[in-house]
Amino acid sequence: MAVVLLSATAGCGGGGGGSTEATTGSGQAVSTPGFSFRAPEGWTVKTLPTSAEARQDPSTLVSVNVLPLVKPYRFALFPRVAKELDRVASAYAANVHGTVTSRRTVDVAGRKARQYEIGHGDLVDRITFVLRGKRNFQLTCRWRSRDGEPAACTQLTASFAFR
Repeated sequence: MAVVLLSATAGCGGGGGGSTEATTGSGQAVSTPGFSFRAPEGWTVKTLPTSAEARQDPSTLVSVNVLPLVKPYRFALFPRVAKELDRVASAYAANVHGTVTSRRTVDVAGRKARQYEIGHGDLVDRITFVLRGKRNFQLTCRWRSRDGEPAACTQLTASFAFR
């Protein structure tokens, strides 16, 4: 599975290359009891009750991991949670000898979410945190920087839904 950044400590609460399709209705459905998303046709899919991934090759993937939060998340906590997630993303980047190249607030599944791009070695990880109740849904897209961002990254965030 892709890198899992956030632990219970945060409990307060397109691009170029690739030949994948970015529309939410195309590709293959990937589902677990708690969420679903669409992945490109032909990518290898693996699902578990609290995670799922689709891989094109060893370096190119999209995944969702569900992690518990210590306390239930409420929308009013977003500013505080965003600061904590910024800290966690910076710590992860330092741990992999990389850098956070972007951080922003985005909309995923009708909710404010925090998204980071972290460059390390020849890889880029785009990690999006979507919080709901006592769960953190960590959406990850990874690609080789020389290949450019696959359309699967946009497809992941556009098609992600709670079940």
